[in-house]
Amino acid sequence: MSILSSLQDPILPIFMALLAGFFMRRVKFFDALGAQGINRFVFYVAMPALLFDLVRKVALDQIDWPTVNVYLFTEFVVYVGVALITFRVFKRSVGESILIGMAAGFVNHLMFVLPIARFLYGVQAAEPIAAIVFVDVIVFCFTVFLMDFIRALESKQIGSFSVLNVAGMLSKNPMVIATVLGVIAGAFPSYLPSGVYTYSNFLAASAAPAALFALGVILGGQPIRPVGGPAWLAIGSKLVIHPALFFFISGVGGALVMKPDWQTMAFLVAAGPCGAMPFVIALQYNIKPEVIAKAVLISTVLSLVSLSVLTAA
Repeated sequence: MSILSSLQDPILPIFMALLAGFFMRRVKFFDALGAQGINRFVFYVAMPALLFDLVRKVALDQIDWPTVNVYLFTEFVVYVGVALITFRVFKRSVGESILIGMAAGFVNHLMFVLPIARFLYGVQAAEPIAAIVFVDVIVFCFTVFLMDFIRALESKQIGSFSVLNVAGMLSKNPMVIATVLGVIAGAFPSYLPSGVYTYSNFLAASAAPAALFALGVILGGQPIRPVGGPAWLAIGSKLVIHPALFFFISGVGGALVMKPDWQTMAFLVAAGPCGAMPFVIALQYNIKPEVIAKAVLISTVLSLVSLSVLTAA
């Protein structure tokens, strides 16, 4: 497949869902309130259905752990490195630095990379990406834990902070619930009626287009200029450093034996744009979202070229 054909279909059409939302906001056909309504549907209904549908199909004993472990390691390296640089060099708050670091390491895999990979590589692309999504729940929980810890410190109510409180909050998160239910459904597939899977498949199909459209509406209300150093740091780390680091570690001396298809999918995910989840967390914890919004938008635009080149290879 050539670079042009890969860009023409499926990368650009999928990106157009985000661009449509961006344009609708610019012409004032949609506003932030409308986007928030769509976003709530995605966050509480469609995305959990997609996550459940993906995770239940992952055979834990069939996961290529060398690939997944290297991916998770490189993600944390980028996450922590960007967070430290943002805090020490750009003098941003601890909370904002953490979320910018997460934006640099956490990929927009469910909403952007997965539909592209499915189109290009077929259903076999879903399993490696689902396994990465599965372990990325760890990154999500780790970030929420840090944000709650920081909130407790800032409010000088550290005594009220406890692992049990955070665990209770995470237990109410639809993404965590969907992951747990997906694992249970995968372990005992015959115990659930087939209608449950029809429901999850039906709603899962709406998750990516609805989420991208809502994200476009939200980003359409954000000023793009000036971009700023922290945003460029996150963008460069996501699109260049993360895939380069994964490529280097996964190929060092052939010491790590990986399944070729898993390695390819993990590399494709590593090269994807900044994820939108840090933006959602920022809104929930009253952290300035401007840098993250710019990183998501610009990295998604730039990934049109980078993913076209990689998928055409």
